[in-house]
Amino acid sequence: MARGGREHRRFFREGQVQPIRKGPCFIATLVYGEGREVSALRSFRDRVLRRSMLGRGVILAYYRAAPAVCRILAGHPWLIRAMRALLRPAIWMAAGLERWRGGR
Repeated sequence: MARGGREHRRFFREGQVQPIRKGPCFIATLVYGEGREVSALRSFRDRVLRRSMLGRGVILAYYRAAPAVCRILAGHPWLIRAMRALLRPAIWMAAGLERWRGGR
């Protein structure tokens, strides 16, 4: 966890575009498990958000807030279902962008 935190702070400072292969997608992993939904969101994070200072700020804010959100969701199946519904448009957008870009 500490090593991951250092790595995320480094890319925030440096703006490097190298993908993090298995970086945290806390909420998506909780509600979907490891799968194509989480892969689509990770790819969007690495290929789109990491390229700008604003995007890196969004990622950093997510990494700070997501563990608390996961603690709230855990053990509440109806909240997990609601979160799935909220994430679905983001996953469609991320997957569509990836198809449009041709997986570059």
